[in-house]
Amino acid sequence: MQYSAWLRQIDQGQVAPVVLLHGPEAFLAEEAVARLTRVVCSDPALLAMSRDVLEAREAGADGVVRVESFGPKQAEPLIAYLRSPNPSTVLALCVLTPLTPSHWLAKAVTPASVVDLPQLAGRALASWLRSRASSEGYELSDEAAQLLMTLVGDDPAALAGEVAKAALGGGAENRRVGVAEVRAVVGEHRSREVFELTRAVEQKDAAVALPMLERLLAGGEEPLRLLAILAGQVRRQPAPAAPARLFRCWQAERRLKTGGPPRPELALLVADLCRA
Repeated sequence: MQYSAWLRQIDQGQVAPVVLLHGPEAFLAEEAVARLTRVVCSDPALLAMSRDVLEAREAGADGVVRVESFGPKQAEPLIAYLRSPNPSTVLALCVLTPLTPSHWLAKAVTPASVVDLPQLAGRALASWLRSRASSEGYELSDEAAQLLMTLVGDDPAALAGEVAKAALGGGAENRRVGVAEVRAVVGEHRSREVFELTRAVEQKDAAVALPMLERLLAGGEEPLRLLAILAGQVRRQPAPAAPARLFRCWQAERRLKTGGPPRPELALLVADLCRA
């Protein structure tokens, strides 16, 4: 079953006594269990008495909730339970790797109880982020989702946190998150990435510096401001190559101010500074 379809089911109160969640996204697994918990046990006061979370290696198959390394022989008590689960409880099995249909655990659970946790990247990540924002009561524009991914990266947990911060940045009653709201709250990310860019250049690590430069430019950072920061860093370095590096910064500034394309000009500059 697709993750989105399963979410719709549990939101409608359709909860099976067993669910097998499998896939590589740990954050999705945590969120799925949290959402399931809210449906099954809506009273927070009873939660401590109503939920147990056990690790497979520590608890053994008799009490397992999360299954990672058992084979069918070691898990015979669990397989027996899955054939006839207690209808008054919900057993959530979380496996943080994709399982094939032939895996013993996938075969022990009814197909309708197997939920695929998707790998989030690209458009799938943007779509998930917008859907999650909607479930939290926010309207996240596609442009804002793409900008967040450019500025923050592809970590679902970090992206989810930034959506909430962006919404709050627009005011207590604001429920819409657009490009303006995102840009208003991600300043700390930019500051950190600018620092990481200069550090990577100082360490001559072009593999880190060039993608960082691209993210900053894609996020709306002013090319001349980045150039000024890079030139300032060169001035602070008492090295024999400093005059040549400053001259290279001056060349880049002249080209930018006479209509040169910012991305390739700055990329070439950063690559040269990393080689110098």
